[in-house]
Amino acid sequence: MKKILATFLIGFTLSISLAQGQDNESENPLQSGSKALQFKISNNFNLSSFAGSTISYKRHVSEYRAHRIGVKLNNKFSMRDHTNNDINSDNSRLELNMGMEYTWMNYTNPDSNIKFYYGYGPGIDLGYTWSTADFVSQERTSQSSTFGISGIGYAGVEWFFQSSMSLHAEYLATVRVDHYRSKNNAETNVVRNKVNNTEFQLGGNGVRFGLSVYF
Repeated sequence: MKKILATFLIGFTLSISLAQGQDNESENPLQSGSKALQFKISNNFNLSSFAGSTISYKRHVSEYRAHRIGVKLNNKFSMRDHTNNDINSDNSRLELNMGMEYTWMNYTNPDSNIKFYYGYGPGIDLGYTWSTADFVSQERTSQSSTFGISGIGYAGVEWFFQSSMSLHAEYLATVRVDHYRSKNNAETNVVRNKVNNTEFQLGGNGVRFGLSVYF
């Protein structure tokens, strides 16, 4: 589904940007009101969202500044009826994951052929998992939740090979705190196991390459 969505978005935005580029080849795309969809270029030249797994969107408020929003959604529900040696078990599982990052971008030399930029901002991630298993007439339920907040910083360069399309590469670093909770219940609703865990992470995420399509 993600590949279909990405293909549709690429085709739609490319058609618009190419049409605009033919009429406005001399215009600087980094101006107030300019918008772009950004795609990450992977090892096999597959395209995905640049910031966030679902969509990455950028809007300029001036030629020197822009706002970038990345959204990710990953939801799943599954059911399984398993029989082994005359023993039946029913399993159900629900996974909900969502996140968003919002950053402010700053361009230091918007009139140059290769434009340098940097950005910073917050991010948030939420996750919830619920599963139940009915095994030998005993039902067990487990639940877990994750809440994470992060500070994001990056710096990179952008090169326009066409008036409405550019390639860019950037270094990314994050400071992140995640809190994880889980519990397992027996059929009697007695809590059998409960976990609370907090993790702190600080580090770089390497270099990522991307394609921006302006419209």
